[in-house]
Parts: sequence; C-alpha cells; structure tokens
Amino acid sequence: MQFSNYGGLYRASYNPSVLGGPRHKFQINVLTLGGSIKYRYFRFIGENSFLYPVLAPHSTKELYGRSRTMGSLTYKDPIFLTGEIRWPSASFALGKYHGVAVQLRTRGFVLGRNIPAAIDNLYMKRLDTGSTPPLANEAWGDFSLVQQSFSDLSFSYGAQLLDIEGHKFRVGVTVKRVFGARVAYLKGNADRYSINPVKASDPEISQLEIDNLTYESGYSTPNRKMGLGNLFDSGKYGSGWGYDLGFSYEIGSVWKGRKEVYNDSPDYLLRLAGSLTDVGSVKYKTLDSRVVRGTHHDVVVGQKELETISDRGPEGFMSLFPGDSSAAFAQKAKLPQALNLEADLQVFHGFFLNLSHTSRLKSSGTNSLDMYVPNTFIITPRFEDEDSGLSFPISFIQGNNRPSIGLAGHFGPVFLGFSNVNGLMKSGGARGSMMYIGFTAWKASRKKDKD
Repeated sequence: MQFSNYGGLYRASYNPSVLGGPRHKFQINVLTLGGSIKYRYFRFIGENSFLYPVLAPHSTKELYGRSRTMGSLTYKDPIFLTGEIRWPSASFALGKYHGVAVQLRTRGFVLGRNIPAAIDNLYMKRLDTGSTPPLANEAWGDFSLVQQSFSDLSFSYGAQLLDIEGHKFRVGVTVKRVFGARVAYLKGNADRYSINPVKASDPEISQLEIDNLTYESGYSTPNRKMGLGNLFDSGKYGSGWGYDLGFSYEIGSVWKGRKEVYNDSPDYLLRLAGSLTDVGSVKYKTLDSRVVRGTHHDVVVGQKELETISDRGPEGFMSLFPGDSSAAFAQKAKLPQALNLEADLQVFHGFFLNLSHTSRLKSSGTNSLDMYVPNTFIITPRFEDEDSGLSFPISFIQGNNRPSIGLAGHFGPVFLGFSNVNGLMKSGGARGSMMYIGFTAWKASRKKDKD
C-alpha cells in the first residue's frame, strides 16, 4: 500500500507528498493491524499475538506465550520485532492539487542484540520439554533487550507544484505529536553461559547458568493498564515531536491517449520519490521510573524464572535478581528515523515495478535505546487499479542470509499482506514475516465525462 498510486492515506505515512494531487476525494482507514509473526502464529490460534510489543507496557497476561508466536524480521542478530495499530484516520482532498490527512497510530518494537541462538532456542522450546540440548561454557559478552512503544497523532499536508504533460512534481510534510511512550530494557555483560539438566536422573528439566553477570535494567514507567488520561500525562509516559518530509516526481505521459475519459489512472513512465520519516525523539521524564544496576557471579534461570522475566519484563527481572544500586530513568530516545528512496516504473498499463531502499538515517550511536528500522532494499512487481491490487515484494534485509518473498492483495475495502511467505513455514530460511490486515473506505476523484 505504501508504494501504490491508490494507497493514499497509507502511502502518506511513508511519503506525505502523495496528498498533493490526490486520487481520492476522501479516504478513511477504519482499522489496520500489523506485526511480525512466524509459523508458530498459525499453530496456536487463540493463544497468540502479533501485537506483543504494543501489549507489553499494559499487560502481563501470558506474554511469554504470546511473544513466542512472533518472528524476527532479521536473521539471528539483532532480533527485530514490531507491531502496529492504525486507529481510525482520514485524508481529504482540498481541490485538485492539495490534500490533508490526520492519522493516529500506536507502534511498538522489541530489539535484541547479541542474544545467542542457544538462548533464543531455549526461550522458544522451554526448559522443561526435553527440547533444549545441553551446552557447556559458551562465551557471551555484551547484550541488550529493549521494548519500546508509543502513539503519535499526525497532521499531513501535500501539494502538487507542477502539472504539465509528462511532468508532475509533488511535495508533502507531516508533523506528529508523540505521546504515551514507554521504554523497558535489560542490558549487560556475561562472561559465559551453560545449559544443564537440573538433575542427572531427569534430563528433560534444564536450567540456564550464567557466570559473572553485570547488568542494568530499567523502565520509564511500570507496567499498568491502559488509560487514555494516563497516556497524555508526561509524569507517567514519555512524549516528543517528530516530522516527515517527502517529494515525488512523475516523468512521461505514455498511456494518456489510450484511456477512457473518466479513467484517471496514472500515465507516467517513471516515478522518482524520496522521504525522511520519523525525524525526532521521545523525552522521558517520568515520576515512577526505575533503573537498577547489579552484579551476580552465579545466575540460575529455570522455566519458572524465564516466564517471570518474560511476562513482567524488567520488573520481573529485578524481583529475581536485586541490584546493588537504584536510580530514576531520565533520557531521550530517537524515533525510528529513516531515509526512503524509490523508483517506480510503469512497464505497461496497470503493471508497475518498484525499487525502494530504506535505511537508518543516522548510524548507530552509543544509546542502545534509540529506535530504528532495518536497512532494506525491496523489489516489488505489482498490478493495480482503483479498486484492487496484487503485489509480490522481494525484500533484501541487511544481515539476512536470503531474500524474503511476500504476497499482498487489496480487494475493495480489505487488504491483507505478508512480507515473507516462506517465513510462515517451519522449514523457512528467514525467521519471520510482517502481516498486515486492514479495512478502508474512499471516494475517488474522477474526471467528469462531458459527453
């Protein structure tokens, strides 16, 4: 949807210039849900959640089980999980060359760095099933696990500055207010780790043993039930500002003479576009935050402790492994700032080939709490018209050992898509897939047939 000429509101969150010369008089997003999942998601229907990063700040119910149905979009290291809710939002045309949009979204991320494959495996297969093989004195090092979520209310404006045959140029801008932000994290260093049976007589029950663990664990606000009044309280949740900028330039007019009068489908040969998204930061100055630092020479984690940490996050970890010192949390974290570039070629009428590249706007700094999106190059063949579309995105994510082949369809008011169909099968090489499902309504801007 973010590449489609008829994506409208959904494309605006990727490049707000689409609102200039809009193809819809209005468009309404009823509700859209998105998140990273793996094959386990469809094995445990009713006991899963592809919104785990969004649920974590407000619930402790079965988060361990829910998180195990999610899939990392990146292979091995780092771990990258994400979830998103697009609440009811709308865009409106202001004449032929201008448009505005108001959107409300909630997003969440879970990022893990240097989490060994053996520990990832014991997390998925548990320590009490006999599915975790023993391991002795493996080196570890620095690691981190970070969960972040936030909501943003954004206002977008787009304008078409050039409209002549063969050349159309559009620009757009989005300003967003970030609120309801929460961060929880665990980072530290461990010398070595082992996985051993608790008893030699019962090899199915194992435990994780960690040597010389030095850690820092914290949260900006404790886990609490969601309340609309609380989300806007800067004493309980972080807040900030962000913006997006975008442009698009359409070259060519090769299909104009072959269309019916009422058909307003694009006739460009090539569309070039670029945007900066989520430039900004979140400031945490909450009243009930906590940071604990400590050192433990011999740490033992069994299945019960694993579930306590998984369900309750840093609060659960602190209850099991008290620290030597405690302080408040007051920091800034960057939004997932990204540079997006694309070239969209219309091969023949209604069939397009899109090349897009998304990269982190600034290189990784010293703050492990800064949010980011993976560097990705996507090749997307797609068929589309006003009422339907079908696309086959091929994604190359930096660090992955093979590309991800996806499938997405848009049929009337409903759209459904997967970024990695192979990742939904147990034998798949990549770890996870994005899944999106949404409902939209619109009224098109059509040329009147004077005849």
